Amino acid sequence: MAAKLPHSETGHACCPHDAITPAAMAPPQGETQPGARHSRGALALVAFKRWLLWFLAFFGIYASSSMCPFCGTPGCPVGAGGAALVGGVFAGLWQYGGMIVNRLRRLIDSRRRSQR
Repeated sequence: MAAKLPHSETGHACCPHDAITPAAMAPPQGETQPGARHSRGALALVAFKRWLLWFLAFFGIYASSSMCPFCGTPGCPVGAGGAALVGGVFAGLWQYGGMIVNRLRRLIDSRRRSQR
């Protein structure tokens, strides 16, 4: 005779999902629910990571095709420094350029309204 399995609330114990409890369905520690608020530090880290990735992209593109403005050779440390500067500026404009343009537009519009 076969051993009897304990019955769950659904009346059968043959399905693997019967053993899942609400506590087992909760997200593990450290994971957040969708739509949960993040701390400022976490948001700053995400923004920095995004800027760093864009910086590496722009730096790589510029450095691979640039030459030193002083000696004319590719791969010069001065040329690499220039590529880093250009990469940083372009990455900042790419990430925050829309926000800067919108703020300037609102500033200009508010000045035009005040002059009327």
